[in-house]
Amino acid sequence: MKLHVFPPSPNSRKVLVVNAHLGLNLPLELVNLATGEQHAPGFVALNPNAKVPVLEYEDGGTLWESNAIMARLCAEAETTLWPKSDIRYDILRWQFWETAHWTPALSPFISRHIFGQMDADLDSAATLTAKFGAVLDTHLAGRDWLVGDGVTLADISVACILSLRDQCQYPLDGFANVHRWIAAVETLPAWQIAEAQVQEVLAKVQAAS
Repeated sequence: MKLHVFPPSPNSRKVLVVNAHLGLNLPLELVNLATGEQHAPGFVALNPNAKVPVLEYEDGGTLWESNAIMARLCAEAETTLWPKSDIRYDILRWQFWETAHWTPALSPFISRHIFGQMDADLDSAATLTAKFGAVLDTHLAGRDWLVGDGVTLADISVACILSLRDQCQYPLDGFANVHRWIAAVETLPAWQIAEAQVQEVLAKVQAAS
């Protein structure tokens, strides 16, 4: 198996963190979003949505959607990231929440500050961020992790978009529990491995621009 990724993207970071945490060391194929490689016919054949990440199997089959890929990677090893218990349903709840509410709330800030889309509606985004940030902050009160007593796929799914919080100026003031939690996530060895991969690619992209 191999992963098609653009490490700076939050969804690619998800699978990179899991790949590192499990010690799978799956090979990485860079899809440079900065030059539009996700729209190349060869990549669209792997994912008709023209988005990263993609997990490619040995037989040429593919799996796309980052949260699904993370779960599939966990099938390769015994891991508390994706326990074989009813905790999985709580993990899934937070993963659905991330895709349905959290990421859509924060995405306009990415559109404005990374892609320069000046018409991004930051007022509406700020309202949604306040709403869903409060949900997350309240849940984390008295908890170190989103589900159970250790890091799971829930934490990785929800945390990765926060890797852009400073660059994209997310309005997260007042969410002390969120800040405490993301700081803990960022100390994970797997997160730091993924961050090094992000910085390596960013350096190459900037050198080529």
